Amino acid sequence: MQAARPYVMAGALLATASLVAVTPIAQRAIHLPTLSIETQLVDESLLNIPMNLLTDIANIPYNEVEALNSVAGSLFFGGNWWVPSATNLWGIDTGDPTHIALVTNVFAPFPDFSQGLGGLQYQLDGLLAAELPVSDSCDAEMCFPMTPPEVITGSTSIDRAIGFLNALTGQGSGENFGLFQNWFKVPIEDLINGHTFDDATSPSGPAYADPAFGFFNGDDNPFVGGTVGDNDAMPWNGQTFYLNFFQPFQNYWEHLLQDPATDGDISGTGIQIPTLDEFGRSLQSVTASLIVAFNPFTAGSPACAALCDIPESLTTRALVDMLDPNDSNPMIQAWLAGFDPGAEFPNNNATPDQVNAAIALLQTGMFNLTPEQLDGVIGQLEDINPALPALAVNAGFITDPGYLAFVTEPGSEFEPVYGGYNPALVLPDILQLFGIGEQTSDVGQLVDPGAVAGFDAAWSTDLSALLGGFDPTEMSANLSNLLGGFDPAVLSVDWATLSGGFDPAALSTEWANLMEDLTAAFVPDLATSALSMF
Repeated sequence: MQAARPYVMAGALLATASLVAVTPIAQRAIHLPTLSIETQLVDESLLNIPMNLLTDIANIPYNEVEALNSVAGSLFFGGNWWVPSATNLWGIDTGDPTHIALVTNVFAPFPDFSQGLGGLQYQLDGLLAAELPVSDSCDAEMCFPMTPPEVITGSTSIDRAIGFLNALTGQGSGENFGLFQNWFKVPIEDLINGHTFDDATSPSGPAYADPAFGFFNGDDNPFVGGTVGDNDAMPWNGQTFYLNFFQPFQNYWEHLLQDPATDGDISGTGIQIPTLDEFGRSLQSVTASLIVAFNPFTAGSPACAALCDIPESLTTRALVDMLDPNDSNPMIQAWLAGFDPGAEFPNNNATPDQVNAAIALLQTGMFNLTPEQLDGVIGQLEDINPALPALAVNAGFITDPGYLAFVTEPGSEFEPVYGGYNPALVLPDILQLFGIGEQTSDVGQLVDPGAVAGFDAAWSTDLSALLGGFDPTEMSANLSNLLGGFDPAVLSVDWATLSGGFDPAALSTEWANLMEDLTAAFVPDLATSALSMF
């Protein structure tokens, strides 16, 4: 019995060792399939990245053509940049998010990165709308304290600069200095945690977002679109914005993990191929929109004098229409349709009142005068020569009294007295100084030969009748006969008669008095004015 015990002990040890060796193997066999399943799920998602990335790269040409369309749509939507309007204000107005979109679409042609909720456009739109809001003190009609400027030195340009610096440095309070009052007031921390836009409205009326331009109010980016509702609310009014510049990258990463697209021009790949027709139409739209946005010869622009009375064939509308002779470009046709009375989406150009305000505020004289001072200057100029006030206004030395009245007397009609700043009238005014011709404020009459004194109706008759039967064969006739009794004594006509009584001696005296008055009235202590800004 005792001799058998070692064998029993050895058998027990072998059994125990086999259990220890078998148990871990069984546990691994059960656990490995679970790990294998989880790894497979991650691998399937990551495997989508190369295909989606290649598709995005292949779609760059198509996205760039779409970016050109966004450039055109933005410029069509924003209207002319030379004239203040609801889409052309100081600060971030309804037209600015579309301008941001055109930049991001051109330089970042990946829609899932730049567009949509949380994309790069959304982040930039929200940040700028919060930090650079429009101001009621600078709408399309007035922009205090630059236009009209406070009379300080008597120089319009200097007084505008002083007003701007006063507003910039916070010297003053109230409406006249509200230009920067609400700029950079929202802390970045509040934007990160969530900032809700309250009472964000346009101070200059509605802006219309035609769907043909590609910008509308929607959930994909609530900052892009025209004003909303009857209260001219900005598209971001009531929206809660979260600033997160990592969100565009997260959006794009999630796009790369998605199943590859199976549509597109190349079946099953998601690749879009732009056609030459689409590319040409985009260039056509961009060209037309550049004319709409930057043509300086439009009513209200300081580059086009007075009411910008130019031939109809040279207007912005005519030039844009000329670019689409077949009426086949939807974007151009949508903009042209905005001129029709009762159009669903009118063009966002300046209204007639805004045009008149732009003319009265921007086409002013170099001397900044109060109404009383302007009346005094005009009176003294009239004492020298009745034609001098018109010359001083048309040449840009002083402001037309009708312009100043429109600005300083709310509700008054826009009625220029001398035609406003208008270089086309300077030459007739100079002739009028010497009693030659008749003064006119109608630019159209200046190019009409029938309206100029001394022209006969025979201007438009047959050339032979105009020459009165002149026979070229008689060119060799005696010069005295050809001149028909011309009397050289007529050349000695009295210069005083020609100039209508103009007296140079009186001019020098009156001009000296005028300069003395201007110096006394409009050149105060500049040092005091400069110190008042700080």
